[in-house]
Amino acid sequence: MRTIDITDILSPDLTSRNRADDLLLYIRNTQEEEITLDFQHVKFATRSFIDEFYNLFLKTPTKLPFKMNLTNIPEDINIMIESVSKTQTKAKTIPASSSVKNFGSVSELMSYMSTVSF
Repeated sequence: MRTIDITDILSPDLTSRNRADDLLLYIRNTQEEEITLDFQHVKFATRSFIDEFYNLFLKTPTKLPFKMNLTNIPEDINIMIESVSKTQTKAKTIPASSSVKNFGSVSELMSYMSTVSF
């Protein structure tokens, strides 16, 4: 098992979705079977980074080619991870009984919308 300080690979500020992709690529290239990501030196993370990190690493960990552990996650980042996990929902299916309307122009759409009650 290898421990990786996430700031050694990225930076103390985790600011974009691309950085989560870079991290995954780096870890895959290590060819380790088990990784511990250490967040001890992380100062800041954006919602977009955490969202992508969640989708790549936490949403379906069994799809990763390695076992992953997290350590020393700052409380504010842990709260953001929890918040992101609560917003991840499955796509809702449209019932077969639904109908689709097609319009040839914006004026046709506007005319139809004027007849719909909300």
